[in-house]
Amino acid sequence: MTEQMVPAYNWNDIPERELRRGLTQKVFRGNDVLIGYNSLHPGMQASPHSHIYEQIFMLLQGRVKLHVGDQVHDLKAGAVVRIPPNMEHWAEAPADADGVAINMDIWTPLRPDYGKYTDYQTDTFNES
Repeated sequence: MTEQMVPAYNWNDIPERELRRGLTQKVFRGNDVLIGYNSLHPGMQASPHSHIYEQIFMLLQGRVKLHVGDQVHDLKAGAVVRIPPNMEHWAEAPADADGVAINMDIWTPLRPDYGKYTDYQTDTFNES
């Protein structure tokens, strides 16, 4: 049996892109899941949106207000929120006093629209 090579990566080395003013993102994928590592800066433009993917929002650093449907969550580091598919959601920019917030998003199933941002990965994926 041939073992599949499993490379290791570091978020510090993953290419970053600017989604919009005040929001940068790095992404990493598996076969059926995509993870985003996001830096939300004071003054970030809000972007209410929805998509067909289930999303887990985890706040690692800072403080943000996360809108999910009609709810507004005032989140601190350590918070985790499940966002159901097709539900409008967005984060407000962090306050100047709170500085940059860092969050991770997990989307499932895999988002093909973000696939091109994982071209750096040398993994072998099961394409179904």
